[in-house]
Amino acid sequence: MFSVLPWLGPVYLVGVAWPLARIDIRSHRLPNRLTLPVLPLAAASQALTAVFTGEWSRLGTSLGCAILAFIVGLGVNRTGVLGMGDVKLITGITLCLAWFSPIAPLIALAASFAVATVAVLFLFAKRKTSMGQSIALGPYLLLGFVIALAQSF
Repeated sequence: MFSVLPWLGPVYLVGVAWPLARIDIRSHRLPNRLTLPVLPLAAASQALTAVFTGEWSRLGTSLGCAILAFIVGLGVNRTGVLGMGDVKLITGITLCLAWFSPIAPLIALAASFAVATVAVLFLFAKRKTSMGQSIALGPYLLLGFVIALAQSF
C-alpha cells in the first residue's frame, strides 16, 4: 500500500499537465495554483512512505535533488533565461522523479530541452519565430517529465 503513495505527486502533475501547458502557451505563465500543490503533496506522500517503510535515503535524495534544482533554477532565473514558473515546475518535477531515481530528473530535463530545441529550430526554419523571442517552456518540461516517468516503470 505504501508503495503507491510516492505516485501521488506524479499523478497530480500528469493531471494538471494539460491545463498548465495550455495556460503557458497562451500567456507564458505557469500559475502557482497549479504548480505549487505538487510540492507539499509529493513531499508529504514520500515522507509518509519513509515513515512506514524506512526508505529515508530515498526521501533524502528526492528532497536534496529538489532543493538543488530550485537553487540552480533560481540562479538561471536571475539571468533572465528561465521564468520563476519554470523554476517551480522543475522543482516539483525533480521532487517527484528523484524518489524513483536521482537520474530521472536529468532525463526529464534533457528530453525537455531536446524536444524544445527541435521545435524552435523547426519554427525558426518556417520563419514562425525569430531570434530573441521567448517560448513557453512548460509544455516541454511536462513532456520531458512524462518521458522520464515512463522510464520509471
